[in-house]
Amino acid sequence: MRWPSGWGNPSALALLQGTSINYLLVEKGAALEQVVAQAKKEGIGVSEFATPPQGVTIIDGAWPGVEIAKAGAVTAGPTGVPWVDSNGWAIRLSTALHPKSAVWVDAVPKEPRLFSQSYITALADAAARGGRWIISLDDQLASAVAAEKPDALESWKRISRAAGFFAAQEAWTDYVPGAVIGVVSDYSGENEFLSHELLNLLDRTNEQYRIVPKAATPVDLRGLKAVIYPDAVPPSPGLRKSILEFVAAGGLLITGSQWGHAPGISTEHNGHRRYVFHALGKGRVAMAKADLDDAYILANDSVLLVSHQHDLLRFWNGGAVGSLLTMAPDRRQALVQMLFYSERGNLQRGGMGEVLTLSVAGRFRSARIRTLNQPDPRPLEMEPLKDSVEVHFPAVASYAAIELDV
Repeated sequence: MRWPSGWGNPSALALLQGTSINYLLVEKGAALEQVVAQAKKEGIGVSEFATPPQGVTIIDGAWPGVEIAKAGAVTAGPTGVPWVDSNGWAIRLSTALHPKSAVWVDAVPKEPRLFSQSYITALADAAARGGRWIISLDDQLASAVAAEKPDALESWKRISRAAGFFAAQEAWTDYVPGAVIGVVSDYSGENEFLSHELLNLLDRTNEQYRIVPKAATPVDLRGLKAVIYPDAVPPSPGLRKSILEFVAAGGLLITGSQWGHAPGISTEHNGHRRYVFHALGKGRVAMAKADLDDAYILANDSVLLVSHQHDLLRFWNGGAVGSLLTMAPDRRQALVQMLFYSERGNLQRGGMGEVLTLSVAGRFRSARIRTLNQPDPRPLEMEPLKDSVEVHFPAVASYAAIELDV
């Protein structure tokens, strides 16, 4: 937690009793010596932001939620979908590049999204992707909590309960993300902007993706339907061989002229204005006709090139929803975590309805739902389909987790 500079009395540490908060980050130069000393006596870790504990990476984050313009209007992209600020992709990238380091997100609350629910969204946005949001209170809320105002104390209790919920789900951190598309990149230097924005936008499509660092040995392409290679330089011979073996076995490679000579046999009548296709073994290569420099187009094209028939998750009435599908190490349980970035959860207006439907690829015996308001699992009715199941549940606020037994 980022300890408010105005909480200089050690008695404020009583707010942490019975919560899962066990580490404080303080601003350099803040007059909090008495608080720091008392926290250490109580077994609470403390350090300055510049010196986080060993094994922790702090990343700069956005304040999660639906982007709202100054006039109060919702900002949307070319498709009309509300723009969502999220740290999910950045957390997953940091974890992929530094697998032995925990990820803490420094995302400071900002107007106009200073609702009580916004803090819960920030917690869930990070925790669902394996990170932790550094709990940070805006000045007004921090002052109101210190003054023991009832509404502020209730907001604090909601925040601490949500933090406790995720702290109690430690087993979920070992679950492995499901994926349809893999993005192979070094995610740095001249490739940083495009690769980072591509992950951000893939996250918004709810396509389940895997981050594949080029330095990984060997690269993990198992179970994928497609691979995107967006980097500005050709792959190394070893990486090229691995990717082409993946294609020959039935996969799809999406890349551009930076790959070099197009492998395989060109197919006539491609039918796509932005790509030329080549057949290689059982798979295909989609070579972009122009430079790969627009992450928005690339993210959306990749979903269509792979085809929605391979979607692992589908939503109806979801609104501004984000998602992550993971599997237990023994593959006997799947977990779908859903983030609802609207301040009313998935309860949308304008004909969207009040019941959300989720389709999960695979065959499952049973399903349970957990929410922050009702953390104990409750059974859900499932509708089995040919190669998937559908579950239906009413509107929830901010977050829901569905556990499915294989």
